[in-house]
Amino acid sequence: MNTINGRQATCLLLVILSGWSLTMSAANRRDGWIILAIACFFSLLFTALCCLPSERMPAISWFDLPSTAFGNGFGTCYLILLAALAFWSLCMAILNSIIFLRTVSGGEWPVWLLTAAILFCAVCTAQNGIQKLVLWTEPVIWIVVIALIVSLLLSWKQLDWTQLFPVLENGWHGIPFRAYLLLSVPFGEVFYAAAVLGNTSSQIRTGLLRACVLAGVLLCLLYIRNICLLGAEGAKIVLYPSYTAAGVLEFGESFQRGEVLISGSLIVCAIARIALILEFLSGSIQASTGHFTQKQVVWLSAVLAGILCVILAGSNQAFARAQELYQILFLPVVLAAAMILFFGVYGKTKSK
Repeated sequence: MNTINGRQATCLLLVILSGWSLTMSAANRRDGWIILAIACFFSLLFTALCCLPSERMPAISWFDLPSTAFGNGFGTCYLILLAALAFWSLCMAILNSIIFLRTVSGGEWPVWLLTAAILFCAVCTAQNGIQKLVLWTEPVIWIVVIALIVSLLLSWKQLDWTQLFPVLENGWHGIPFRAYLLLSVPFGEVFYAAAVLGNTSSQIRTGLLRACVLAGVLLCLLYIRNICLLGAEGAKIVLYPSYTAAGVLEFGESFQRGEVLISGSLIVCAIARIALILEFLSGSIQASTGHFTQKQVVWLSAVLAGILCVILAGSNQAFARAQELYQILFLPVVLAAAMILFFGVYGKTKSK
């Protein structure tokens, strides 16, 4: 069994969650950082729930827990349904990446080429198992975090703090629903990390909780930076506020090229997210069918998702509507899956 410590789990999840900073919108205007903080708080409870089944049966792989707790029939159906959900997540992650790349490149690169490049990198990362992915994200997290911190520091003198006021200008109206959306995605995808890392170490829960807190702080700071640089209305009307914010910095054209490098580091985060979902897909399909190798599942899933994404890649507005639908539906499914598995494992261990 591979051993992954808490620090490595933190690096993996923090890389994945940090990638959201690139494509997060400012639709929530001045209150967005508050909504992010609320979502981050509840993500801690969700993360703890996701980790409990593996902690009660640490000797068993997470993907073997459903059949152990419920029997082969229900366990197989449980994993097949989650594999279908993960395939949806995979397509959304791919579309998110290629639409961003297509937009910032001015549409010069064909969708099929962007899709192939992203998936090739993700597959090469995922095909050799979670241990390789974790080792890959350890150095990457330093590049990502340093790039984001440098971006924050360079923009510090130009921040107009008055853009943050009035706070809660419309009261608490609508905030619970918007916090729900952010709890669902990006934070809800911690479900995949908890499953893949399930039985690798007793420190996984601590590592994942730490990553949620750090990601929440980082995302809140970047959201505040975007609002204070672009203004509440200005940040709302642009597609990618974190990317656009570089255009108003008074460091000349050279820094704008540096912002592209920062964006490049966050594309790596998107690749890590896709690789993690491929890892989950591989584990689910292997455990439910008893056939196929990890490489076979990873490559086949990537090819199918890639073809589908090339066909479906449309306008940014269409993707935004699809993303909101995904956020609405994703959390109830993974929350129900986590609770069902926990009670199943709890009942099995209690009876012994």
